[in-house]
Amino acid sequence: MAPATVRRRAAGHGDVAPKDASIASATAVRRLIAGGGLAAAAPYLPPDTADILAREFAAGRGPVTWESLAAPLFHQLLLATPEQLAALHEVTEGLEYRIKKTLPRLSNPTVAELLTQLKTKRYTHTKLQRTLLHILLQHPRELLAPTALAQGPGYLRVLGFSAAGQQLLKRMKQTARLPIITRAAELDHPQLALDIRAAAAYANAMPQRRTEELQREYRQSPLRLEEL
Repeated sequence: MAPATVRRRAAGHGDVAPKDASIASATAVRRLIAGGGLAAAAPYLPPDTADILAREFAAGRGPVTWESLAAPLFHQLLLATPEQLAALHEVTEGLEYRIKKTLPRLSNPTVAELLTQLKTKRYTHTKLQRTLLHILLQHPRELLAPTALAQGPGYLRVLGFSAAGQQLLKRMKQTARLPIITRAAELDHPQLALDIRAAAAYANAMPQRRTEELQREYRQSPLRLEEL
């Protein structure tokens, strides 16, 4: 495997609006969808991507934005003490106190305003977004510490396979050093629990909340792929 680089052109990282007739940053595309629906962003999307998004939006599985997560996020922020926030991953350098001081000052309790009010040279927008996600998902600091991550994965999860892959999986189950699972229900592991919780939180923010979506990560079987 050889790495390859792709030159960015016509749109800078994080550009909030398109500067080209056919190329836009991901941030600009998300803003177009939020402001004018999928039709507004369609000129900047590959046709296959636009078709997939149209299908998912029609099924009530999107769009999901930061504001879709506002209610559960503010629930966590309002109930937690500074000490409880400090125990979560990436809540560092006294950010827990800045969060608690900022919440009562918000004139409009949106995630966008919270990020704006929290942002400093020390706490960048990207850092804050990561941190708020860790708070939303209640990621304990010790589980994602470098020493814990250095131990590597605790399992191998199969998301899809072809006929040839199915034969390989049969051999791997006899020889692999790590457990191989095809459904989340097959294993109780803290890393897998994080995946299940994240998927459930995302599904809970969808425009149409359904039990099957909330439990999809736990119950979903691997996809069977047709041979090319």
